[in-house]
Amino acid sequence: MRDRQSETQAIVHDRQTKAIAEYIAGAENVVSELGITIEIGSDFDFFCSIPKLQPERHPVSPIFDPDEAFIADPNGFWLIGRDAAGEIVLTQAIKLIPVGDAGFLTHLTENLADYRPKGDRLDISKSRIVLTDRAASLSGDLCYYGELWIKRTYRGSCLTAVMPRLMFAIAIAKWSPNVVFGVMEPLAACKGLAAREGFMHLEQGGLHWWDRVASETMEEWLVWTTRDDFVFNMRVSPQMLAQLYPSKTDKRPAKVSKVA
Repeated sequence: MRDRQSETQAIVHDRQTKAIAEYIAGAENVVSELGITIEIGSDFDFFCSIPKLQPERHPVSPIFDPDEAFIADPNGFWLIGRDAAGEIVLTQAIKLIPVGDAGFLTHLTENLADYRPKGDRLDISKSRIVLTDRAASLSGDLCYYGELWIKRTYRGSCLTAVMPRLMFAIAIAKWSPNVVFGVMEPLAACKGLAAREGFMHLEQGGLHWWDRVASETMEEWLVWTTRDDFVFNMRVSPQMLAQLYPSKTDKRPAKVSKVA
């Protein structure tokens, strides 16, 4: 009986691995049709330098900044996209967070400063975490996703839906985490960003940052999705997502490359 169960599990795993690989290829094709070349890497010093060339952007958050937290090839990678002229038109990053049996709430409580926005306005000791019981008890290997930025020229396209899911798929293929999570502004979540990015669960009012300068709370919502959620959502292919967003840009062939 055990051998049969093991054989069945192996078959399911192989099918999922193949399906995820096909999903990644499909997402890359959608992006290339928008004339964007994808680069994947783990040099976070370079990644942190990108916003300096884009004045409208905030600095990279501490959790992805190697000067503030350990992040390199073993536990993190970024993805950027360049247009035909070589300009960076999109960014995103992801980091492996081994929570173990301690639970997600314990991890956040002990490492809350890592998830703060960049700067020294916030008083972590006066900030609060409010999670549902299910979210609080998440355990094992988790991934934190963030730094999604898309140049205004492309914001009417399908990239907001396709890029996060591409990142999730790569992370699942690489690390097989139990959960991918992130944070976002309440208004963005209410406008549908959580759904577009592929998150299945929303912790409204999850993070309450105390702004010592303004003497008020700045609220962010926590979003998350399990590996099984993502596999379920792969029924909606990148091509199907692209059809929801009529392209406003010329289609040009592009390639996908990896950089160290």
